[in-house]
Amino acid sequence: MEAAIQPERRVGIQGLRALACLFVLFQHVTFFVAYAKGLDYHPYLVVNFGRIGVSLFFVISGFVMGGCLGQGRAFLWNRVARIFPAFWIAVALSFLILLRAEPAWHLDWRSLLLLPSTALNNSYRIPYWTLCYEFAFYCVTYLMIVCRLSRTQILTACTIWLLAIILMDAYRPLGDIDDGTAFGFVAQPGKWILLTPYPIFFIAGLFTSVAGTQFADRVRPAYLVLLAIGVWGVSNSIKFPSPAPLFLMQAFAFCSAVIAVQNLEFSRIYKSLGDFSYGFYLVHMMIIAAVIYALKPYAINIRFSVLWIIVAISASIGGLLYGWIEHEIHNRIFKRIFRRKSQPLPPLRSKQDVA
Repeated sequence: MEAAIQPERRVGIQGLRALACLFVLFQHVTFFVAYAKGLDYHPYLVVNFGRIGVSLFFVISGFVMGGCLGQGRAFLWNRVARIFPAFWIAVALSFLILLRAEPAWHLDWRSLLLLPSTALNNSYRIPYWTLCYEFAFYCVTYLMIVCRLSRTQILTACTIWLLAIILMDAYRPLGDIDDGTAFGFVAQPGKWILLTPYPIFFIAGLFTSVAGTQFADRVRPAYLVLLAIGVWGVSNSIKFPSPAPLFLMQAFAFCSAVIAVQNLEFSRIYKSLGDFSYGFYLVHMMIIAAVIYALKPYAINIRFSVLWIIVAISASIGGLLYGWIEHEIHNRIFKRIFRRKSQPLPPLRSKQDVA
């Protein structure tokens, strides 16, 4: 199977990935600053920017994976090289940065292997629950590759997977996703990780990539962006009894956004921010926690806006620095080491090739 997206088209997607990272940063900075001030964070976060960022990341991941289906056995090795070394280094940094702020800091093997769990290790101050999802998605994609599914078969598998999630959500409704109990289940799903509502975003991205986006080439990107904002706005205004219908609407919106930006030209800075986004995501929360710990005794006398700016700048500088270092180490060392260990299978076949 030919790659569903061409390398030159990923510049726009990197810009969108940078935007998703900023959404997550805004959510976490606002939450922790409100905590330091002893305030209720809800009035400041009427819109859940963190969920937007994570959902957008999952859609982008699925879309990009659709362009990696021809890598064969190299696929999983490449994903391991991308996700684990940076995460393990971030865990080590977490120990150093939070040595005083987190007395209960501890290691556990399930978190280091990104295995689905019902009890996350929050002492790292790394939102690695999303990485557990990512690695599960990669394993499913790799299974499709080694089974040499055709394009049509992959679309069928995605459809069946999506239907299973919808049925699971219908028979076991979670309630409001912003409620602590509902979110706790999707963040710590254990063996149910592939049947919670969050994979809807990955499935939507993969389906869109494999099916092809040629139909959208005749639509102006501005119209697709307008469609994405409109659908998201409508979905956000409806009180759903469970996340699946909400996520379906928002997955459609985010797929529209990804299609819109894939051919757009972004400045080099946006591409760099996208390149550094993974490393940024890994360390930004631990930096926020460390700064909040240091300033909490004085927080009552610091204006909310001033404290927010201090924390945001600190997390941004530290996140970008680690993102840059991680990106360089990955390209110069880990990518080369892991790529020597596997050889690709023959390219995936389309239905026409099989016939």
